[in-house]
Amino acid sequence: MQRCLLIDDDGDSREAYAEYLRGFGYDVTALADSRGAMADIAVHRPAIVLLDLQMPFLDGFELLRRIKTLPGPAVPVIVISACAFPEDRQRAAACDAFLSKPATPDVVLATLRQLVAPEPT
Repeated sequence: MQRCLLIDDDGDSREAYAEYLRGFGYDVTALADSRGAMADIAVHRPAIVLLDLQMPFLDGFELLRRIKTLPGPAVPVIVISACAFPEDRQRAAACDAFLSKPATPDVVLATLRQLVAPEPT
């Protein structure tokens, strides 16, 4: 079972995406903010991170930068954000995919599947 880390302060979005992905067999850990995210990534090394940009504490831009500087194999990051400003998209350029909120769960799943190879059976 592939592990996904989902970080979004919007409870409705977080739960909708998490439940949808779990229905397709993904092991989803959902966090309401960035606190603890780096520790979780270091310990569990998810197959992918789904990340909102505008959050309390450490914002998604800084968290994305930190994820992309981790040693070892790269962890793909899908940014799912309501940020509409071109400068925000440019600041998030290190992400592997950018989806605008509200992104439908099927678009999130399709994007995830493009970035993460299925587990061997």
